Amino acid sequence: MSIARCLSSVHRPARAALCKGAAITSLMLAPLLLTSCGNEFFTPVNNTTTAAGSATYFYVVNVSNTGSGGTLSEYSLTSGVVGVLSGSPITLPATPTSVVVSPNNLFLYVGTSVGILMFTIGTNGQLTQGNNGTVIYSGPAQVQNLAVDATSSWLIVTYRDSSELDALAISPLSGLTQTGTPVPATLDAPSPAQLAISPANNNVFIALGNGGTDAISFTASAASPWGVAPYHINLAAQSTAANAVAVDPSSTYLFIGEVTSNILRKFAITNLSAAQNTYSTGQTPSAILSDPTGQYVYTTNYTDNTLTGFSLNAGALTTLTDSPFATAKSPIAIAEDSTKSYVVVAGFGNNPDLWVYSYDTTSAGTLDVATTFSTATTDPSYAIGLALTH
Repeated sequence: MSIARCLSSVHRPARAALCKGAAITSLMLAPLLLTSCGNEFFTPVNNTTTAAGSATYFYVVNVSNTGSGGTLSEYSLTSGVVGVLSGSPITLPATPTSVVVSPNNLFLYVGTSVGILMFTIGTNGQLTQGNNGTVIYSGPAQVQNLAVDATSSWLIVTYRDSSELDALAISPLSGLTQTGTPVPATLDAPSPAQLAISPANNNVFIALGNGGTDAISFTASAASPWGVAPYHINLAAQSTAANAVAVDPSSTYLFIGEVTSNILRKFAITNLSAAQNTYSTGQTPSAILSDPTGQYVYTTNYTDNTLTGFSLNAGALTTLTDSPFATAKSPIAIAEDSTKSYVVVAGFGNNPDLWVYSYDTTSAGTLDVATTFSTATTDPSYAIGLALTH
C-alpha cells in the first residue's frame, strides 16, 4: 500500500507529524485509531470491567514500524505494578486493527488486515493462539472494530469503509465460531469509528465519524440478535465527526465524543431523541471511559495529549477540578482494571506510550500517575489497541 493511501487512514491533526517520520505505512489499518481521510475515527476498548481478583491482565497491539505486521504484548497489572508476561510480545502474521477480551476472560480476539485471530487466556494471563494459528473468520472487508457481548456468545464486527455490522456466533467454551456465517445489519454510513455494547447487553452503539452515530437493539438469546433498523443520531451543530461512544455501567446513559466541536454528549438511552447535554473536552476526543463504579467519565484527547475528567451524579456531569490530566502522546484507548482501582491509557505516539493511573485519595476522581511503560522497543510504539480482563 502506498504512503498516500496509508495517510488516508489517519486523521488530519496527525498527518503532518506522521509524515515527518519513517515507516508510516504501518498506520494504514489502525481501528482504535482512525480511518478515512478527514474524519477523526477511534475505536472502543473494554470499558465495562467488573471486580475480579487482585491481578488484571491486559494486552496491547502495536502496528509494525516496517509497514506490515505487528505485535501483541501481554502484561499483568497488580497494585499498580506492570509486569511483562512470559512469551511477550507475540509476533502477529498481519497488521492488527483491534483487540478485545471476552467477558468470561477465556478468549482474546485480534482483528487484523486478513481476518480475526483468537487466543485462549491462561490462568496466568498468558496467551495461546487457537484455531491452529489461522484466522477464525475473514469478513467482507478489513475488520475495523470488535466487541464481545456479555454472554461471550456473539462477536460483533464492523469493517473499514463498509456499512455492514455483523454478529458472529461464537462458542463461550471454545471461543470459535459456531457457523462461520454472521448475522448482518446495515449501518447508516460506511465509516465505523468506534463500537460499544451496553452493559445490559441490549443495545449496540456505533460512532460513524462524519456519519453521526447509530443505535441498534440487541438480543443475545435470539438466532438473529439484531432488532429493527438502527436509530440514527445526527451530529451536534458545529461537529464534523463522532469519534467515540461509551455507556455507563447502569446502561442508562450514552456518551458520544465529537469533533471538531470537541464535546462530550450525554443521552438518556430510553429517549435518544430528547434534548441532550453537551460538555467541553480537550482537543479531538478519541475514547471514553465510563468507569464501572458509575461515578466518573473520562475522555482521552488525541491532539492535546490530555484526559478530561467528569463526575457523574444523578445524570449530571461536572468537570473535575483538577482536569485535564496529562497522558500519553496521542492517546487512543482507555480502560479501568478489574479491581476498579487503576485506569490504563495507551497512546499512538512517543514512548512511554502506556500510562497507568491510580485514583487520588484526597481529591475525588483525580487521576495520579502510578507508572508509565513502553509497549514496544521502537519509538514511537504505534500502539493501536488495548484490552483488559474483566
